[in-house]
Amino acid sequence: MTVFDLKRGDSATVTAVNLSGGLKARLTALGIKSGEKVRVLGFSLFKSSVLISCSAVRVAIRKEPAEKIEVSQ
Repeated sequence: MTVFDLKRGDSATVTAVNLSGGLKARLTALGIKSGEKVRVLGFSLFKSSVLISCSAVRVAIRKEPAEKIEVSQ
């Protein structure tokens, strides 16, 4: 299951971040890494991106990278 598969209001724990390069480094700096709990706050129009929160940080992520962040409930 990925972050993009969750519904609005769902929470889950990140199990893997299957990204590379600058995007992975940026998400790690924001606290989105394995073992952290994330919550889906909402989706953009036509579900082209997802807004998630992790600790005190809110991040909007496009669909393609969000589908590479694996989670478990």
